[in-house]
Amino acid sequence: MSEPIEPSYDPRTLREVYPDADAVRERVAALRTQIRTAPDDVAELLARGELVELLIGLADLDGALDEGRRAADRAEIAGAPPQQHLARLRLAHVHQVRGEFADATLLLTELLNASTQFGPIIEAFTLDHAGRNEYDQGHYADARDHFARALALREQFELPEAALSRIALTATEQRMGEEQ
Repeated sequence: MSEPIEPSYDPRTLREVYPDADAVRERVAALRTQIRTAPDDVAELLARGELVELLIGLADLDGALDEGRRAADRAEIAGAPPQQHLARLRLAHVHQVRGEFADATLLLTELLNASTQFGPIIEAFTLDHAGRNEYDQGHYADARDHFARALALREQFELPEAALSRIALTATEQRMGEEQ
């Protein structure tokens, strides 16, 4: 069985980059099998979340949307509130990369309002996604605010994703400087 694939991040677009598309396709096939044979709801939801992200990485945005909706529906039925939140966050991410910003922003607004109840890791993850959504729309001041708040949380709690928040904040500030 293939192992999870860690992406690199494009410091200009803030998108995940998977250099080996064949390995990603192999992992997608393995995840589809894991979903069908998952021993419990948690394993299924984890596999569905990873599948959505990998389909985005392969630019299979229709497949990512279908799987994102399935993951959100499944989480509503079988998941705990944090799992429901994360599944909906991934669905918002799919809408964002598809350029469906109204749908993404609607979901993210609701998720941002609820994120503090799930602790600093999920709150920072939600802020990061909200920042990416604003960044993709060219709303750099709003993106900077979200990224700065995510970075503050990640530094306060010494989370490893602080480096990604720094990259996002730097990219946003560079874009803001280019507009002046």
